[in-house]
Amino acid sequence: MKLRELVAAVDVIGQLPEHPAMDAEVKELKTNSHACTAGDLFIGMPGTRVDGGEFWQSALASGAIAAIISQPAAQKNSPTPDACVITASDMTKACAQIANAFYGYPGQKLQLVGVTGTNGKTTITHIIEYFLNKANQPTALMGTLYTRWHGFVQTAAYTTPFAVELQHRLADALNAGNKYGVMEVSSHALAQGRVMGCQFNVGVFSNLTQDHLDFHRDMEDYFAAKALLFSPDYLTGQAIINADDPFGKRLIAALHPDQVWTYSVNDSTANLWMSDLNYEKNGVSGMMHTPKGDVPFRSPLVGQYNLANLLAATGAVLHLGLDLQFVASVIPDFPGVPGRMERVQISSEQDISVIVDYAHTPDSLENLLKASRPFIQGKMICVFGCGGDRDRTKRPKMGKIAAELADVAVLTSDNPRTEDPERILQDVLAGISKTVSPMVICDRATAIRTAILQAQPGDGVLLAGKGHEDYQILGTEKIHFDDREHARDALLEKLNVSG
Repeated sequence: MKLRELVAAVDVIGQLPEHPAMDAEVKELKTNSHACTAGDLFIGMPGTRVDGGEFWQSALASGAIAAIISQPAAQKNSPTPDACVITASDMTKACAQIANAFYGYPGQKLQLVGVTGTNGKTTITHIIEYFLNKANQPTALMGTLYTRWHGFVQTAAYTTPFAVELQHRLADALNAGNKYGVMEVSSHALAQGRVMGCQFNVGVFSNLTQDHLDFHRDMEDYFAAKALLFSPDYLTGQAIINADDPFGKRLIAALHPDQVWTYSVNDSTANLWMSDLNYEKNGVSGMMHTPKGDVPFRSPLVGQYNLANLLAATGAVLHLGLDLQFVASVIPDFPGVPGRMERVQISSEQDISVIVDYAHTPDSLENLLKASRPFIQGKMICVFGCGGDRDRTKRPKMGKIAAELADVAVLTSDNPRTEDPERILQDVLAGISKTVSPMVICDRATAIRTAILQAQPGDGVLLAGKGHEDYQILGTEKIHFDDREHARDALLEKLNVSG
């Protein structure tokens, strides 16, 4: 596509320069000036510390045919007449409009399901993907863990990519023959306009609890960002909303009733709900009630919150046309999600339970501990920490929850980033009663090993906070670290010692 044709799709740019590059073909879009090569269009996005548009000279020197930058960036570093530099009054909107046009509006051609909320997004999207693939409906998945479809997988850097990468991947998914796209939509992505131009056939709201208050002003600002997914700009079809969540109730009240299916684990006034629940060692069974009828089900997922996740996913695929009886028939074989209530088992002789989970907010930690309790006969040992350079107010809350709900709380490091790990632990300890004596082991590997080696037969060790992550961020360096690997090593040591 020629540059002149491409910028015609943008309604927030200034006067176009009279430059030969306007009639040149754009090979690719780049937001990193150092990554530009001959024929690229550089889009200089403003960042939290510096405006990327200030590097337009570097982009052009690397071969970019033109640069689109903010007006402040142009004022700080005035373009010369021989440079093809275009200014925009709103770079977020300009970037999204260009990305949509360049890649052919894939977010309007795929049938998209967007899932937002504090907790549950990853599990819900995986269940939806599983249902659709089982029904032989080619589906692309984009979220916290990876972007994947049949024949392609890429580890995710962000829960929801920025506009250029997002539209690129959606176009790739469409070209690969996928009919559906299932996407985790973060509050950051909605606030920053990353999904602008996407049209969602289904929007799912799981819940809203404290998180990301280092980015959002307060919970109201956080909720306002999440609610954007259900605005006419994005949602063209059905909303599936958790009626058990206070913010979900607010969202339900704000939408037209015909646009909403509500779900609740046990409220019979919801559109999707459950009854006759029977909790077993390896899952739960019961009756599922939906707008398409009622059906008995059996799920391998444990915990009430996973029942809510199952209802949300079922509602989404029923709206997309899948048969309820078929959905119920494949639920028992759902393989689970990496790092979400993931069991670490090395031997049939293993007499303790070890569970790895991504729980890193007060609500998700509480849910994990409550969901695990019925399946642990002995003591419940919880190893957890809090991330650095993030919302400090949730640290004492998580300490209080772990101290009250676990038999043994082991405080350790998570991703300290540029904060002092010991200072983070002091914040966590502030929420724990003086009558409780938690173990405090700053080194995470040592904490995991200690917890597993001290566990007795029947005990359960919960490793919370990092889940699927295979790294730890110390300072500005990312080092390899996987809770599951350290758990296996400790289990092998324990087995050899006892053997």
